[in-house]
Amino acid sequence: MSDHAVVDEETFSVSRTVHVRVPRDQVWAAITQPKRIAEWFGDSATLPELAVGTEGTLHWDDDGDFAFVVTAVVEDFLFEFRWAKDPETPVRDDTATTVRFTLADAPAGTVITVVESGFELVAGDDAARLEHLRGNREGWELEIDQLVTLLEGS
Repeated sequence: MSDHAVVDEETFSVSRTVHVRVPRDQVWAAITQPKRIAEWFGDSATLPELAVGTEGTLHWDDDGDFAFVVTAVVEDFLFEFRWAKDPETPVRDDTATTVRFTLADAPAGTVITVVESGFELVAGDDAARLEHLRGNREGWELEIDQLVTLLEGS
């Protein structure tokens, strides 16, 4: 189905690129509309407006609410947000990482790239940061697989 998420311990980032057999506008809706987000990323989502500076939440029934703030939007191309590492925590430099989705046209579909970075800024020592980074690599494996399944309907 896709390549696996990759951890870069030098830059404290995790990335994953996948190809889906659907047009870019369908992918855009799935990564930016709260109702669609909740179909693959968490159990519910809030995002009052798709604009830089807008605050939202991603909720997992087993884990709670994770705050996020939209940091970049280029329609049908780029969606970026900073999100708190822990539930019920505000988004600050020492509590949050940055997630960036980029979309590109590809033969018979769209290429989705997700990069999460900024782990080196989160409070704690390098061992704790690397543990968080590796845990989120596993999360992106699961979540992006769910996104692909949602989009491709298989």
